Amino acid sequence: MKIPVVKILPVKKIPDILFYHPQNTNSYYMISVKQRMNAGYMNALPVILNGTKTFYINWLLIYKKRQDFGTKFLDFAVNLSKQYGCKGNLMLKASTTVFDPHNPPHIFYRKYGFTCANKKFLKKMDKCIRNKKQLNYRHTPSVDMFYPDVCNKKSFLQRLKDKFKN
Repeated sequence: MKIPVVKILPVKKIPDILFYHPQNTNSYYMISVKQRMNAGYMNALPVILNGTKTFYINWLLIYKKRQDFGTKFLDFAVNLSKQYGCKGNLMLKASTTVFDPHNPPHIFYRKYGFTCANKKFLKKMDKCIRNKKQLNYRHTPSVDMFYPDVCNKKSFLQRLKDKFKN
């Protein structure tokens, strides 16, 4: 009598972060397998702004701050933007009135590489980053922010000129 040989297949490692997107919705969910929790939610869709296709993030909610979930969700959004033909362009409204009014998300978005049209406010954010301070939520406006910072990218010719100046 022959005994069948049981073959044990190698166990594939499950990623630490999983994303879930229900069909026919603009909703995206982030699940942390390691921490066994729902880590975040994003509502986003591709739009055309001033003739440029952009992935607009209506809501970005991270349930546990300072765990790198926000950065991973933005990385995921950049990849989604490329899949939808938006070339990695993102736009969102950074607001102090939503979710956590005492901790504005502006500095987090700026550190990631977002910019806004208000140059005075950009300088204020950059100063806070340099001094490792948080923005005062009472004096922080809601602003539209864009990624990547195409406004501050120098042309090849300008970078070449700057290189030879030094």
